[in-house]
Amino acid sequence: MSPIYDFYIGCTGRRHLHFQHLHQKYGRVVRYGPNELAFNTPQAFRDMYGFKRNVRKADAVTVGASTNPDEQSTFSEPYTERAMRKRKILSQGFSESALKAAEEYMIDQIKVLCKQLVNPSTEKVKDLSLWLNYLAYDIMGEVVFGKSFNMMTDPSLRYVLDLIDSMVFSTLLGGIMPWFYRTGLIGLIFPGLFQMRRRFMSYVGGVVQERVAKEGESTSEGRKDFFHHLLRARDPSTGKPLAPSTLFVEGLLLIVGGSDTSSTGLAATIFYLLKHKRCMDKLYEELDNTFTDVEAIKTGQDLTSCVYLKACIEEALRMAPPGPGVLPRTILKGGETIDGEYLPEGTTVGVAWWALGYNANYFPNPEEYRPERYLVGESTTETEVELAKESYWPFSMGPRKCPGIKMAYQELYITIARLVYLFDITPENPAELEHNFELLDHFNVKKHGPLASFQLRKGKHL
Repeated sequence: MSPIYDFYIGCTGRRHLHFQHLHQKYGRVVRYGPNELAFNTPQAFRDMYGFKRNVRKADAVTVGASTNPDEQSTFSEPYTERAMRKRKILSQGFSESALKAAEEYMIDQIKVLCKQLVNPSTEKVKDLSLWLNYLAYDIMGEVVFGKSFNMMTDPSLRYVLDLIDSMVFSTLLGGIMPWFYRTGLIGLIFPGLFQMRRRFMSYVGGVVQERVAKEGESTSEGRKDFFHHLLRARDPSTGKPLAPSTLFVEGLLLIVGGSDTSSTGLAATIFYLLKHKRCMDKLYEELDNTFTDVEAIKTGQDLTSCVYLKACIEEALRMAPPGPGVLPRTILKGGETIDGEYLPEGTTVGVAWWALGYNANYFPNPEEYRPERYLVGESTTETEVELAKESYWPFSMGPRKCPGIKMAYQELYITIARLVYLFDITPENPAELEHNFELLDHFNVKKHGPLASFQLRKGKHL
């Protein structure tokens, strides 16, 4: 079996839908490459991505994720033990105290978004995929580098979003056919894509160098952004500060991961709330009964009590996962059992995340947006809720789950709560709501819409 057809499907951006079709036709496990198997069950997910599994990240992940194959980031490092050492450094930036300190800067950027949504000098109809990307990028700048990039107010830097997409898309295509990437042939076929990839690498290098140069100024102000912790860290093998190449690959990871994942969840949640007025009205009621002022919408007991808000977001993440395709693992010496199937060393396996989220065995009527599937009530039993919660992990699980998961949810909860609490949101292209939220699988997600306009609700103030 040749990987060429898989490569072709990858070029279309519809690879996630292709895997869904394969599983619907052939069942829980399908062969999609010469030595590659995809599964769509929760047990397979646990067996691949859980703790103490005899696997490493496959070349499909590592081959294009860095400019230097010997310098991988926490995300792309193939071996879990080495990745965990890197993760200990990153975890300082995601500690409870760090999240608490970062929240005020996050909320400042959400306030900027709210003002821009009703700013008469901007376009009345907003493409929310774009605007929520701008928000996520500016929040990432504040939290990681100690400054907003002002993408929401200054259009001059918005081209970076296309550079990020070129980076992740080239990584996906290179991962499907690693030899094609290593020989450089793929760059000859897609010269524009790889030119943009190189521009992005150069851009990241400049951002990291600027932040390193400002470290003295940053600490004197008492601001401890994410990069402050990286610059204070020591290499566990040498005891020396992290090398510039290490700072670069971790900066690359934080820019890409911190600016794309949450924006997909935000756009998908608003899309499905607009599509399902019943859900929007129910969320309005929950937020109005919980908060008397928008400034009270922040991390705390009141926000935690908004269970319908959380259910709306979880259901959107299921139906539009930030990483919809396969994140492959290669089985190590001794083999491994995946969902009851013993597989030998060298087999590459992965769960098709989109296909798992639309598996009717775990999510009845999977094409239906129904937040209630996460809440025990008249329409959902406790057993059904447990099945839904134990069958899907949008930020992965185990030793390699997203280290920024708490910050991502913090951003999702506060942003959605503030937008819905403050605004009447009107869909401006009803035709797009006739379908589910559409996206392209570029390793991360390329998305569009929903198109909407905003007006302050009666009695609400910015």
